[in-house]
Amino acid sequence: MKRPVAILIIVLILAYCGGRLSYHWFAQTKSDSPPESTPVVSAEPSSLPAEPTLAPSFEVEAIMDDSFSPPEDIAFSDELLVSFDNDSSYQRFLENAAREGINVMRANDRLRSARVGISDESEADRVRAIAGEDAQFDYNYIVAAPTTPQPSVSGQGNQAFNNQALAWLGVPDDHSTWGAGITVAILDTGISSHSSLDGVEIERISLIDDNAQNGRSEYSGHGTAVASIIAGSSGTGIAPASDLISIQVMDSDGLGDSFTLAEGIIRAVDSGAEVISMSLGSYGYTRALQDAVDYAHSKNVALVASVGNDGSYAAPYPAQLEGVIGVSAVDAESQRAAFSNYSSAVDIGAPGVGVYAAWNDNDWTRFSGTSAAAPYVSGTIAATLSLDSKLNPVDAAEIVLDYADDASAPGIDIEVGQGILNLDRVVNRDESHIFDAALADFYLDLDQANESTIPLLVNVQNRGTERLNNVSVIVTENDGIPQRVYLGSLMESETTSHTIYLDPSQLMPEAGYTIFAETVINGPEDSRAGNDARSGSLQLQVPDP
Repeated sequence: MKRPVAILIIVLILAYCGGRLSYHWFAQTKSDSPPESTPVVSAEPSSLPAEPTLAPSFEVEAIMDDSFSPPEDIAFSDELLVSFDNDSSYQRFLENAAREGINVMRANDRLRSARVGISDESEADRVRAIAGEDAQFDYNYIVAAPTTPQPSVSGQGNQAFNNQALAWLGVPDDHSTWGAGITVAILDTGISSHSSLDGVEIERISLIDDNAQNGRSEYSGHGTAVASIIAGSSGTGIAPASDLISIQVMDSDGLGDSFTLAEGIIRAVDSGAEVISMSLGSYGYTRALQDAVDYAHSKNVALVASVGNDGSYAAPYPAQLEGVIGVSAVDAESQRAAFSNYSSAVDIGAPGVGVYAAWNDNDWTRFSGTSAAAPYVSGTIAATLSLDSKLNPVDAAEIVLDYADDASAPGIDIEVGQGILNLDRVVNRDESHIFDAALADFYLDLDQANESTIPLLVNVQNRGTERLNNVSVIVTENDGIPQRVYLGSLMESETTSHTIYLDPSQLMPEAGYTIFAETVINGPEDSRAGNDARSGSLQLQVPDP
């Protein structure tokens, strides 16, 4: 039997609530590790500056009520967004607003939307009367980069990538031409000059008045970090030959607004971007942002956004909008980071714990958060486009999702969506004779758990390019006798599971439970033997009364 190549430590909290068991999963490791030959970033990373705090609100109405009182701390109290379905109503509103002295701060003809300043509720009522029944009113929500994650040393998902993220994703050492001919727009705090971006074509557009531009705040390097993950040299960028459009929609403190973000998407599309990367979000829906996303879709532009670092069952906009790829953060052990949000808006997971990235000027940082995860997906889409000229950006994005590694619950789940980004599988998807039965994950099926039984799924996925016949998994529990379980055949990308029904007493502290499992293909040699096996230990902890 092969030596175990991973250690999985799961700590579960047992609680009886209305007859149900409640568990918490803390940590897990990936079975295969990156090669040691990955280029090393030479500079010593500095500490990541503190990011602005933006607490999520999960009870936000899309349509404003009569009071026009914005949700506390997540929207501007002195602004309205007024949007229209047709040009005639929109133009009529602008004409009447000018005549009546309404403060139209900005207007966008493509969006048929206006950003309007108000002094009090009576003025809000006047704006509503002038706009008429054809208008939709929204708050102008605060947009912010995700808050800085502060994972505990012993918590879930804390294994840093450092300079190994590209190798972990399956990026070859020689990928200098990846991204050639592809333009990626980065909607963020702007991109500073940095040695890792020397030679990269960068068009810079600012849609804000940033008072800190001449005396930078600590946070101004956020956009530079994102850019280095997409197109940086020094072993950081996935698509180093791509062109960038830097559209500054947040100030140097990492703050912006929904209307400016919507305008940034329009500007990116009209400037020729094929991929738009957004490591930011707001916790409120606006018609203007929805229309901007729809416009990008009509032009076959791929949109990628971070899902936030609140560690909550939530997702901000634009990640929550249909067609925007929502990205969660995972660590170097394929575990969703504890700070990463989870919800049905998550489409894929990507590296987001302690990755090396550029910062202001020639600084470096260990960058953590879904802010780091999103550009890995954006860069992968750009690389995929440059390697296959027949694809449009939306098609390339679908391929990236289709070839993600299944993890957590079998199939699509709320933690990593369709799986974890695997660029090796994306690039080699058309190669023949790749046989790969991977031990995908151990997963406790909490939905099926009760006081007497806890189902543990041993998940196996076909990550190769050929049908696998007669796949089996060898399972050893508590260092006992190995048991071979036949799983049958697996089509490409298909996942199947062997279920072990555990009694809670097996997992009590005085007992403990260990498992080792490895896959076996009856016939061809496994092309990627490094992901065949996992081992782990599980233990229940009874909380104090």
